[in-house]
Amino acid sequence: MAFFFNIRGVKKALGACRVVCLLLLITSLAGSSQAFAQLSMIASKDEATEPLVEAEPVEPDVFSDSLNRQTPRSSAVHFLLTAENGDFETAARYLDIRNLPRPARDMLASELAEQLYVVISRALWIDIETLSEDANGTSGDGLPSYRDLFGEIPVGNEMIRLLMQRVPAEVDGQFIWKISNATVGQIPRMYEAYAYVEWVEDFRQAFPSKSSFLGVESYKWTLLLLTLIVVWPVLWLISVGVSRLISGPASGFYPEVRKLLTRPLPLLVLYFVVTWMLRELGVGATAQKILQAHTVSTIITVWALFCVIDLVRAIRRERFKAMGRDDASVLGRPLANALKLLVALLAALAWLSNVGVDISALLAGLGVGGIAMALALQKPIEDLFGALTLYSQRPIGTGDLCRYGQHFGRVEEIGLRSTRIRTQSNTVVSVPNSRLAYEDIENISARRSIWYRPLLRLRIDTTPEQIRAIVDHIRALLMEDSRVLNNVLRVQFRQFGEYSLDVKVHAYIDTTDFTKYLEIAEELNYRILEMVHEAGAALALPDRGQLGRE
Repeated sequence: MAFFFNIRGVKKALGACRVVCLLLLITSLAGSSQAFAQLSMIASKDEATEPLVEAEPVEPDVFSDSLNRQTPRSSAVHFLLTAENGDFETAARYLDIRNLPRPARDMLASELAEQLYVVISRALWIDIETLSEDANGTSGDGLPSYRDLFGEIPVGNEMIRLLMQRVPAEVDGQFIWKISNATVGQIPRMYEAYAYVEWVEDFRQAFPSKSSFLGVESYKWTLLLLTLIVVWPVLWLISVGVSRLISGPASGFYPEVRKLLTRPLPLLVLYFVVTWMLRELGVGATAQKILQAHTVSTIITVWALFCVIDLVRAIRRERFKAMGRDDASVLGRPLANALKLLVALLAALAWLSNVGVDISALLAGLGVGGIAMALALQKPIEDLFGALTLYSQRPIGTGDLCRYGQHFGRVEEIGLRSTRIRTQSNTVVSVPNSRLAYEDIENISARRSIWYRPLLRLRIDTTPEQIRAIVDHIRALLMEDSRVLNNVLRVQFRQFGEYSLDVKVHAYIDTTDFTKYLEIAEELNYRILEMVHEAGAALALPDRGQLGRE
């Protein structure tokens, strides 16, 4: 349960109310005197087996109490603060020790205060916001108006209620709030259930100082320090061994693995161990407030998530390098930074919520601001998503020869905003990624072979025997050449042209290197031309009129 309070604010408020309180004291003295007389008569009765319950006063007064016991909240808060500082003599003044049963009556008040503080620190996280700041207490809670509930502690199969009670003050006619005698009477029973184990109790009693820091006593800090000295080297050695098992030093992402396993993860485990120990040993109000905010765990968790993001980025980088896609690693850094920013933002919002800040207005502002930013950055966001499409689907890559619209050239760089293409005229064209991702682009480098398709226009007076010989010889030439794919090989006398007899060749050269293709095609063209001449034929020339029409 959370424990939120502001002592300085309470003091300021009480100081501002002093003048009003004095006026109320004068005007209500007569009525409160009658109530005080009634309570005194009840307190003077014989001791019963159950703690006595005071009669409800008629009109309680609020006054300036040096121990800040005017309201249930201020009294509970100052009891806890005084107890966590080790001043149990003063803390006992927040207990109603009248009419106690025998086990509690035989104990010193300071001892009762110390035992109650141990029980509360080990078994109860108080939500101080549920306690009333009104001197009259909380109404409508099913309890008498002079009592307020500030927690319940399980003892066996029973829940013992911790009650604040309005009792007469040392000043005649005034009333203050103390921990009820009904609760104080149960302290020995509760302490028996929540006392420390023997060795912790011996260490606690032997420790010379009862001072505390951040609501944790000095002997508890000593135990935590000894735990850290023992546990941390063990966790670190285990982390190093696991990192070597998962990935060796030769791996490209071994530094990220080692960083994750030897830094934030051991700290996170150590934090859970320390938190568990603090809950078992018990913590004061200040420490409860700090632990409830989860500040340390939030920082370590964010650090661990950052390391996980870096590790995933390193793994994908190595995978892209193995695939020959070095350009894809360019996108890893901005994506990783965006994810880290999102994690940090969510962690900040969660932390603000833990410390009691209302983040609904902040979330609404972030939503409106996000919409405005998205509208302002519409084009850059489109290009960014276009880059994501190019990297994920990979229609083109760095070094690919491609044709986009009227542009033909080789891809030099795929950035987050645009893609650079160097054309055949040695100029550079920058094309926005959003256009490349959603428009037609021809990747010439993606072909598995290169189409070889020469057209032979023989003279119109070429005989059928010559044409048949030329076709047969070219087909045999291509079929015998291992560099030509035979599965789609075709050499045919295709048609009668206006001034020629056309023989078409359809074949694929088994290469993706365009320079090598040009060398092979040149060699084949020479051989085909020799075959035409060996058959006694010649290539046709268009007449001048035909040339003019073309």
